[in-house]
Amino acid sequence: MHSSELYNLHLEIKELSSLSQKLVEPLLVKYDLTSVQYRALQLIVLNESIAVKDISNHLKIKPAAGTALIDRLERKKLIERVHSEDDRRVVLIQSTKIGRESYHSINKSFAKVFRDYYSVLNEEETERLKQIVGKLTEHVSSHIENKI
Repeated sequence: MHSSELYNLHLEIKELSSLSQKLVEPLLVKYDLTSVQYRALQLIVLNESIAVKDISNHLKIKPAAGTALIDRLERKKLIERVHSEDDRRVVLIQSTKIGRESYHSINKSFAKVFRDYYSVLNEEETERLKQIVGKLTEHVSSHIENKI
């Protein structure tokens, strides 16, 4: 494939990502969440309790931004800070009942949207796309990490 064709492929992937975001944004707006806040809530709900530094590391944001993110979610009553029983100096983040309900409700909405979004692909194509995107993401991430 020529470099111009690869660049056009890159532009198509970028456009697809932008269109995908346009499908997701209205669902998150309904819950007064940004995509980063949703991803943090997802991490918290799925892990049951997690440290702020782990959230920051996973989302690849600075610790100060992680703390601000947690503050916003706490003000929305989606999460709460809890001291570790093993070490009172350690503060863990847990979802509240409202946070878990919101997360599951958003996921139901996402499921409907993405079922339609990917309905043009059969199961084999969907699995192959998942593999290809994962492979590209891993490759590009490793290049970026090596340059930092």
